[in-house]
Amino acid sequence: MAGTGKSTIVKALSERGIDAIDLHDEPGIFFWQNKKTKEKVEYSPIQSREFFEEVDRLCDIDKLNQLFRKYKNIVAAGTSGGSNQDEFLSQFDKILLLQSSPEVLIHRMKTRVNKSGYGKTKAEQDDTIDWRKEFDPELLSKGAIPVNTEGNLDEVVDTITELITSYHALKKI
Repeated sequence: MAGTGKSTIVKALSERGIDAIDLHDEPGIFFWQNKKTKEKVEYSPIQSREFFEEVDRLCDIDKLNQLFRKYKNIVAAGTSGGSNQDEFLSQFDKILLLQSSPEVLIHRMKTRVNKSGYGKTKAEQDDTIDWRKEFDPELLSKGAIPVNTEGNLDEVVDTITELITSYHALKKI
């Protein structure tokens, strides 16, 4: 979800020597597609909520798998909420659901510096908050582990590192 701290957490994990990537920084992994015409749509700051009703935010699963073949173990951060979300989620061994309150998400979106600029407009902020009401329960129902990202960054990263470490230890048994 936009504003939960994905990019910041990926950077902190990398600084700790953990292979981590922000999928939003990987060209062509995520894209917008018109729901009716199936044509790709270029992103520009969205001023109207109607945009989100007309497009689907998808993941190119082939590109994602090409990227994953480069790594033995990697932590990947990203969100796909489109019609291929189930296929996207099935590519991962474990899903962590980063969560923050609506107020924190909006503050972070307003003050963030990112390549796409996503989250700066009221329409994007409103869509994110509304989508969260569906997205969070859906991911939790699929076994995602919730992680509150409102606390101290080191503590949040400690929690995530513990979850990753315990999962890798379980896989080796």
